[in-house]
Amino acid sequence: MTYNSTYCFKEIKEANMSTFTGPRVRYSVRQLQAEYDEGKSSKDLDKMKPLEDLIRAWKGIKELPPEDPNSFFCLGGYHGEPFVYRDDVDNLKRIDSYVYWGGYCNHGNVLFPTWHRVYVLKLEKALQTIVPDVMMPYWDQTTLESLKKGIPDILTQEKFTFSDAQYNGELAGKTIDNPLRSFVLPKRLSDKDYEFDGNPNYSKPKGYETVRYPLSGLVGTPKDREATKKHNDQYPDPIMNIKLLNTNVKQWLNGIPPEKPVPETPEAKFSIYKRYEKCLNAPNYTVFSNTTSAMAWNRGSHQADVVIPLENPHNDIHLSVGGFDYIEGSEEIQIGIIAGANGDMGENNTAALDPIFFFHHCNVDRMFWLWQKKHNYTDKLTIIPGYPGTSSTDSQGPTPDFPPNASLNLDSPLYPFRKIDDKNMEVPYTSKDCINIEKQLNYTYSSGSFDHYHLLDEQKVQEETRDEGFSKKKLVVTGIDRALFQGSFVLQAYANFEGKKYYLGHYSVFSRRNVVKCANCLTHLEVQAFFPLDKLPASAVDNNEVEYSFTFRHRGPQLHQDLKYDWEIID
Repeated sequence: MTYNSTYCFKEIKEANMSTFTGPRVRYSVRQLQAEYDEGKSSKDLDKMKPLEDLIRAWKGIKELPPEDPNSFFCLGGYHGEPFVYRDDVDNLKRIDSYVYWGGYCNHGNVLFPTWHRVYVLKLEKALQTIVPDVMMPYWDQTTLESLKKGIPDILTQEKFTFSDAQYNGELAGKTIDNPLRSFVLPKRLSDKDYEFDGNPNYSKPKGYETVRYPLSGLVGTPKDREATKKHNDQYPDPIMNIKLLNTNVKQWLNGIPPEKPVPETPEAKFSIYKRYEKCLNAPNYTVFSNTTSAMAWNRGSHQADVVIPLENPHNDIHLSVGGFDYIEGSEEIQIGIIAGANGDMGENNTAALDPIFFFHHCNVDRMFWLWQKKHNYTDKLTIIPGYPGTSSTDSQGPTPDFPPNASLNLDSPLYPFRKIDDKNMEVPYTSKDCINIEKQLNYTYSSGSFDHYHLLDEQKVQEETRDEGFSKKKLVVTGIDRALFQGSFVLQAYANFEGKKYYLGHYSVFSRRNVVKCANCLTHLEVQAFFPLDKLPASAVDNNEVEYSFTFRHRGPQLHQDLKYDWEIID
């Protein structure tokens, strides 16, 4: 195994300099901003300090040398690029090679929640090397304020001005570029797999600044740079771009067009709000944790509705911020707003190099903790042995230091993160080390959305609310090969019956820009999507009177000629 020359080799050292005892509290970033604004008006420095501490800490880790294990470049690079390559595998013939993921992040397997839990913790500890008592806030994406406004202003505004308080040191009274808005690469990033396969090189030069919807960040080839410049020149106004970004995010969050009033609890079944809500009802950790396990559960379940894993709304947020338009089902309304947007949050390669990634994943971790509390799993987790999603080869392929087809369980190391054990030895974190965030990791969350949500008997609710005579079956689409797409994509499903077209929903796939490492790994690159048919008459579904159609929203100029997929109706 070899390392990209830009990769930082050192592990992150633990930073535990807090003077507090007991679990520290992570607050909503909107709350920090609201207190800052109130303190600014009333000249109350105590209310301004938490947000100013956060800004100073983020500024500090972004300015560290890229080789420093606490630098934002090093931390952001653990997720995707710069990759850790397996030269021995790369030099094999195509038929003998296997797909692997050069970043350390876990997606599509049972380590998704725990790996990212420790990832956010490590970012928080790096921030604490700059400002000892700072905590990582979360972007609560399902509060009424988020549903109405989108992204918190502090994550999008261009500048930040510090108060004259002494604790700000040399920054007192100064205005700086907002470190939460974007990141400028101190080194070039590249994905040599693109060169291996003869595809456009998904690289980013030194000095590249991360972008979000509606802008494009494809700059790897002269053709890409020309197209990106032409696209971005259409959006020269940063203020207008923030409005466009928030409009797109709000549509994803609410599942409705922006001109409609935002309800306090959106009922649109395709909204991120509803998907977060439904994931809290996932029956066990295995299917809650990831999309691969949920696919298998939904295929084997005889319930008409489908289980939503935590990873599902997580994917939608990535795509909404990173450049995919909101998926509007009605063909009378143009799908999306802007074509050609290619932001960094929308691609696994570079997502963690946008600071908003960690505010998003802090909220994902909060939802994980809520699920644990509501299901009485705060001190233990269980994984169904041998279930889909428990192999290192599932979905993305093995991460660095994992062989193919390795069994994933609660003892699996969460590379590259290490801790000091009770024998003063440095050992890898495992999922068992991060089950109870309050007892084991010394943090907790402030009150936020869904705190008072009561678990539902989903089957009972479905039976009570489903219209008599409507189908209890599901449409499943199978055989979609992720390797044939340039990164992330969205599948939409429709039903045509008696001259009317029904929107059945969408399924988002958050993916690496290039996964076509081996053509014989289709089992683990396959995407399956499930759509309830509860809005169609049961007799029409049973008698095959319904026609089904599908649309792909994707990055490439056209669908790959080898793309094939099947669908069937299941109980």
